[in-house]
Amino acid sequence: MTKPQILGITGAFGSGKSTASDFIASFGYKKVSLSKFLEDELLSNGETAITREKLQDLGNSWRNEYGSGVLGKKTAEYILKNNLEKVVVEGIRNIEEIHELEKVGTLTLIALMVDRSLRYKRLEKLTRREKLTPELFEKLDARDLGVGENESGLQTALCIALSDIYINNNTDEEDLRVKLRKVIEGIEK
Repeated sequence: MTKPQILGITGAFGSGKSTASDFIASFGYKKVSLSKFLEDELLSNGETAITREKLQDLGNSWRNEYGSGVLGKKTAEYILKNNLEKVVVEGIRNIEEIHELEKVGTLTLIALMVDRSLRYKRLEKLTRREKLTPELFEKLDARDLGVGENESGLQTALCIALSDIYINNNTDEEDLRVKLRKVIEGIEK
């Protein structure tokens, strides 16, 4: 059996990871969102308002308790259990998640690069999480990137630095799709 082809998506929050992952899934890749494991846990514990801060807190708690690569390990187990050949993993935020995925497949890590002000504008429009204020955005963004975090915390900036491919996503969805299509075609040659 050949190793699964895994496309990992990283980037600061509001960079378009969900949009990119959904588009890649249209090419036959099974989408796995790392935050979905956390959302499911919060919901099973009776939480009704899923906020970014609660997701960050639970993710850090799991990484402290089970190891920094816990979300990558859960994803790797899911990939193997379901014999998946093509997977897109959304929301890689710790370098140990990268290492866990590399154990089971051929990982290509894609970083979405977006200006901070544009990310805030995009996130202001979303309704699936808490309403963002400029102050809350600053706090959550710094934490997500790894400011003040230990090795079991969020490390999005390090994941971006380790990426294989960088995509500027400062324009629109159509431009992002064009860029992603080129990446997929290059990988699947």
